[in-house]
Amino acid sequence: MNSVQGTTNIPMLGKVRTAGALCAVGGAGWLVTGLLSSAISRPQSVAYALMQVPWIIVQVLLLVGVVGLAFSGAASGWLGGIALGIALLGRVVFVLAEIHSSILVDDSILQPLGALITAVGMTLVGIAVLRTRLWGGWQRFTPLLVGVYPFLLMFPFVIVTGEPNILAIAGWGLPWFLLGYAIWTSVAAERPSRVS
Repeated sequence: MNSVQGTTNIPMLGKVRTAGALCAVGGAGWLVTGLLSSAISRPQSVAYALMQVPWIIVQVLLLVGVVGLAFSGAASGWLGGIALGIALLGRVVFVLAEIHSSILVDDSILQPLGALITAVGMTLVGIAVLRTRLWGGWQRFTPLLVGVYPFLLMFPFVIVTGEPNILAIAGWGLPWFLLGYAIWTSVAAERPSRVS
């Protein structure tokens, strides 16, 4: 049974829906902040230090989104539990990475680690969501899209060039936006049937 089912969990539905909206805002913020960061040519500058504030906010919003996804029940079972734990760890590492970067005024070694842990976790979450079949339509593919995006579009740049590509990194915001919207719409669609 979905963890947000039943009329006794109406307040939980609202929290999950809010988490989805915040995740969507975080995804859009990731895209915009990434594009703005591409204009900053070098770390150890005032502009770089200032960009850490929106990055920290974005990372927290995406962390809230993963928490909302966990409470939605879309990735239930043992695989979902393990996968969500890994994804949450990745998001926490990302928040710490941005705080670390703001202190260093330089890139943190934790950033690629956070990306890798998040990508692995969200790929497994995506598989769990597909297995549980609690979400239908395009929504059920969004967690998997968040997970595989770095493997398809971010990590290959690092492997080939030895440097991250900020535009590819910025693009990761789009799947996060879609995931947030999927969480929001899935809960919104469930609410009328659960109250009747």
